[in-house]
Amino acid sequence: MLLSHVLEHLPRVRVPGLLQEIRKLLSNGGILRIVVPDLEVICRSYLQELQSALTGEPAATAKHEWMTMELIDQMTRTFSGGFMGRLWWSRPLPSREFIISRLGEEAGRWLDHIDAEIQKGAKPLKKQDIYQSPKPKEKDIVRFREQGEIHQWMYNRVSLKRLLEEAGFQSVKVCGPTESGIPDFVSYHLDTNEKGETRKPDSLFMEAIKSG
Repeated sequence: MLLSHVLEHLPRVRVPGLLQEIRKLLSNGGILRIVVPDLEVICRSYLQELQSALTGEPAATAKHEWMTMELIDQMTRTFSGGFMGRLWWSRPLPSREFIISRLGEEAGRWLDHIDAEIQKGAKPLKKQDIYQSPKPKEKDIVRFREQGEIHQWMYNRVSLKRLLEEAGFQSVKVCGPTESGIPDFVSYHLDTNEKGETRKPDSLFMEAIKSG
């Protein structure tokens, strides 16, 4: 069974029960594969770009701004797309290649789409306008935050392993995007595309087995 970029959208309190129910559904020896944004890697990348910005490295400021967004925006946004979406609409976008390296082909497709819309006449945002957000009413904020777009929790290899073990899973381990105990997993092109490229490079991949 595969859960890809699902857990982070659920309230933390619901996750243990969900994992326990999944374990009941699996046969002995069944494998659960979970893919989530990797909080550890995001934090390390944030600190790396922060240090680069402090030393005056060219282009580091834009990368630092992106990593701040990646760490915070999807947990705190109050409108669709958040400040991350507004940054994508800003021109010039000096961190474009860095964003794609972090988020993969999906981000590249979105940025290409935005470029096409701008070429058709859509107005890009100026950098100083990125944080001039809409001002939704409180009821609209509540409704938006219940729709599933936001991240309600983040995980790393320690916290996710603990949750899986507490749910009764065994042999919990970190995998690469092409590594799996599921037979012929790579051929399904779920975590990698036909070229072998990782679809979501910012991810943590973990597998666990139901045993006994």
